[in-house]
Amino acid sequence: MKRRPARAPPSPRPPPSARRGGKAEGAPRLRGRELLARAARIRLLLLDVDGVLTDGRLWYGPEGEALKAFDVHDGHGLVLIRDRIQLGVVSGRPGKASEARLRELRFSHLVFGQRDKLAGYAQLAHLGLPDDAVAYMGDDVNDLPLLRRVGLSAAPADARPEVRAAVHFVAGAPGGRGAVRELCDLIARAQGIAVDPGR
Repeated sequence: MKRRPARAPPSPRPPPSARRGGKAEGAPRLRGRELLARAARIRLLLLDVDGVLTDGRLWYGPEGEALKAFDVHDGHGLVLIRDRIQLGVVSGRPGKASEARLRELRFSHLVFGQRDKLAGYAQLAHLGLPDDAVAYMGDDVNDLPLLRRVGLSAAPADARPEVRAAVHFVAGAPGGRGAVRELCDLIARAQGIAVDPGR
């Protein structure tokens, strides 16, 4: 009798941390009441720019960096909370290509060209806010010290695995494509800020 060749075992599925928005091992991920409790205390929302407010791509022309693309849904989420929550950025890159959009959205605190995110955060010490009243969304390893410092840490779905493993909240959407909106909606829900004008 002819033997059938043995079939190769199926490839194992990637761990959740390798899939979009998945939970990495050892993550301090919060859910439900504990996550809402942290979001309810937020008075200042800080964001990285490249990879968080944008998709991380840099558009260069002959004069250097020329353009950045911002998501309109992210922008609307920021509009919904900005009367109650102060807005700021802490970015490692220069801000010339970003500043017009950030001013339009009424960001009050702009820290550019500061790869040491804790040093950038220290520039906002005059606000007198405790760490647990601050939220920060970052996407790369240089964001980790500040993410570990604030009261509510967040990352886009396509952030570095080390970052997703270290934050309280991972959005289901990638940077520059709705991640910031999800964080805004979380804060709005926790603080009773209406996001549906029909209600």
